[in-house]
Amino acid sequence: MSTGSTPDPGTIYPRAYQANALVRAPLKLTHVEARIFALALGCIHQDQTELPGISIALSRVMTQKKGGSVYETIRDACKSLMSKVVSIESQMGNKKRFTAYSIISYIDLNEGTGFLTGNFAPEIKPFLLQLAEQYTHVEIETLLTLKSAHAHRLYWLLKSWDDVGWWEVEFDTLRKQVLGDDNDVTYTLFYDFKRYVLEPALRELHSLGWMVAYDPIKLGKKVHAVRFSIPAPLAQLDKSDQPLLTSKTTSKIRPVEKQMSLALSAELPTLQQRVVTRLQKLKMTSSQIQHVLNFMGDDEVKIAKLMKVSHPLLRDHEVGNKIFDNLGGVAINLLKTEFPSLYPTLK
Repeated sequence: MSTGSTPDPGTIYPRAYQANALVRAPLKLTHVEARIFALALGCIHQDQTELPGISIALSRVMTQKKGGSVYETIRDACKSLMSKVVSIESQMGNKKRFTAYSIISYIDLNEGTGFLTGNFAPEIKPFLLQLAEQYTHVEIETLLTLKSAHAHRLYWLLKSWDDVGWWEVEFDTLRKQVLGDDNDVTYTLFYDFKRYVLEPALRELHSLGWMVAYDPIKLGKKVHAVRFSIPAPLAQLDKSDQPLLTSKTTSKIRPVEKQMSLALSAELPTLQQRVVTRLQKLKMTSSQIQHVLNFMGDDEVKIAKLMKVSHPLLRDHEVGNKIFDNLGGVAINLLKTEFPSLYPTLK
């Protein structure tokens, strides 16, 4: 796919990308806002060097009228999106850091042309463009099948952990990630959150064929955390845009197996977590990944080299520059070349 020339207005690429730091930041969106945000992300191609302008056909935002004015509904969503701020907190040693980012800097809604145009805030660029590691991508058309804002948020969050196979998160953190960090009154009890947010959203994901399961973890009598089991990738949609696999769900959702036999424990060093994530994305098997981990150990120089040399291969795969019949095999051959002692030749 060439990105050398300016794409036609309304061009939406098939995949949306976000850095995991942005995916996991608290953000409250309505359903229409979530659709606009998804389509805006679809205006970006990872080969671009600067954030492109946003150009979305209004017909893509709302496909049918549900009463009232479609224009007014989209206008209100645009006004709300302009005020959205995501806050990212980090810690270096015993020093904390808080940074807040606007997402959109400009929106123009023109009913005459039938387009919504605008710009992303320039400061958000590192979280959206030319992402090398710690990022998540999703299929735009899959996002647009979701019927609620809660499903949109949970879909992104779970996708950011699907290469690990599980995700354990404190209930209060999960609640803020889905509902925003400025909401201290809605669904503060896990029972209410489960009934009105979590399980309805999971039923939507199940209807896509993605059978994510969860287990509440109690501390005393209260639910302290939630552990999600995240299975293999989503079922593909058939030509009629219907899921190939659907399932009815109940309030008791059956746990499923992890995506890979190589589970990431909480004790696994962060650098090794990055290696595992990278090699899983390159379709290497769990035994191959374990061999690489044993070879790398905690050698930061080797790990940095691995991440650097494997980045172009991952980029080619993710953005579709090349089609690989056996991506894992190509990755292994690359590592053999760059690290001759990884697979020493018998003499």
